Amino acid sequence: MKAIASVFVLLAFAAVAYAEDAMKSDASPMKPEATEATAAPAATPAPAPVTGTVARTAVTSGIENREPTDNISSVTTEVAKLFYFTELRGMEGQKVTHRWERNGEVMAEVPFEIGGQRWRVFSSKNLAPSLTGEWKVSVLDASGSALSSNTFAYSQAPEPSATSDTMPKEMSASPTEAQQAPAPKTE
Repeated sequence: MKAIASVFVLLAFAAVAYAEDAMKSDASPMKPEATEATAAPAATPAPAPVTGTVARTAVTSGIENREPTDNISSVTTEVAKLFYFTELRGMEGQKVTHRWERNGEVMAEVPFEIGGQRWRVFSSKNLAPSLTGEWKVSVLDASGSALSSNTFAYSQAPEPSATSDTMPKEMSASPTEAQQAPAPKTE
C-alpha cells in the first residue's frame, strides 16, 4: 500500500514540475513553433443568439411622438420620403439593422444598438421618381438574419388631368358650394 501511495506522490510531483516547465516556455517572448507568421488568426466570436422579439413594424409616411402615423403598402412618386418604424421588446444590448431593398438590390442599411427592454427605432429613405419598383424593408439581427420585413410598391403618380385646369369656375365648384348658391327665381 505504501508503494502505491509513493508512486502516486511521485506522479503528482512529476506532473506539477512538467506544468511549471510548460508555463515557463509559454511565457517566453517567441517560441520557434508559434511565430507571428505561422500563428493561426484568432477566430471572431459568433454573435450571441437573438433574444426578444420584434413587437411591431410599419412602413409609414411620418413619425409623431415616436409612433408611426400610418401603415403604407403602396405609394406613388408624389411622396418623397418614407420611414420604417420598429418596436423591439427584450432585446436590450443587442444590435439590429434596417435594410432597405429595391427590386432585390440593397439601397441602404441603418444599424441600431438597443438600449432598453422596450425600444422604438425608425429609419427613413428619401425616394425619387427614378426609384419606382418593389421595396422591402427588413429588421436584421447582428448575424444578418431577418427578424421581420415589410414590403411596399412605389409607382409613378398619375399625370394630372388636363380638363381640371380648363373647366369653367361654375362647373368646378364643389357640391357644397353648388348647394349654397341661390336657386334661380321662376315667375
